Amino acid sequence: MNSDSPAEIIQAARQLLSGRFQGVLSTHSQEHNGYPFGSLVPYSIDRNGWPLLLLSHLAKHTGNLRADRRCSLTVVEQGNGDTQQLTRLICLADAYPVDPVTDALQKRHFRYFPESRIYYQELGFHFFGLRPVRFYCVSGFGAARWIDIDRMTINRFTLSQEDELLAPINRHVSENVPKGGTSQTVAIGVDPWGLDLLRGERLYRFEFPEVPVSLEDIPQAVEHCLANRQIP
Repeated sequence: MNSDSPAEIIQAARQLLSGRFQGVLSTHSQEHNGYPFGSLVPYSIDRNGWPLLLLSHLAKHTGNLRADRRCSLTVVEQGNGDTQQLTRLICLADAYPVDPVTDALQKRHFRYFPESRIYYQELGFHFFGLRPVRFYCVSGFGAARWIDIDRMTINRFTLSQEDELLAPINRHVSENVPKGGTSQTVAIGVDPWGLDLLRGERLYRFEFPEVPVSLEDIPQAVEHCLANRQIP
């Protein structure tokens, strides 16, 4: 995903944030003042295009964020070889408890992480949203820049529009995408930049070659995308 021009770096950053689904959340430790406390967390994307986290009420991050909302989320491109050549994105943000949590937002998050539903319903987990302040993207040696949030903002579809799109997309997926062993492939999310799929417990992001894609052009973009790429 190495990119050089400002526009390419910004596009790589947006795709990475939308399609990695996990990152290192760093909060301000309340037990060791001044030290950052980081751990790997899964995330989905909310209706504004920003990360949505589900954290235990017992988690260190939860206590840290309730005392100091400032945090960062570091997302790294998946790949092998030289880590310095992989795209890395740091999101500086203010975290906030999501209240109320709409049924539509829950539904979307649990499509990505179905096993976490019981955490929310029975084990005292809470949703936190990230309100980005600024991004820093490193997309290869010597290719790094700060990115303001207005450059990372995307005009997402509404949650109801996304639901309407997913029904025909999943019919197309069931008819044209082979199963992975016994695991069915399911389309779980779509936005102007790409399509998200779940097979078994593994998430995949298929990026659209030409972005952003309008609501009306999504079916054609999805068909083209699935015809030209196979799930590993």
